[in-house]
Amino acid sequence: DQAMIKTILNMAKIFNLKVVAEGVETAEQLSFLQENNCHIFQGYYFSKPLTYSDFESFYNTKNV
Repeated sequence: DQAMIKTILNMAKIFNLKVVAEGVETAEQLSFLQENNCHIFQGYYFSKPLTYSDFESFYNTKNV
């Protein structure tokens, strides 16, 4: 799995594309992605899925 993810991230870098890593659930996953030049993430590590109003509250309290 790690080899495939590294390959995708390297290809994206070559083509100057941004990659969104979805489904990040652990600090280890986040660290691996950061170490391999992925800078946009989403997943349960950060928050469960939220409604728009819940997201506004989350955003305002976390100062993301």
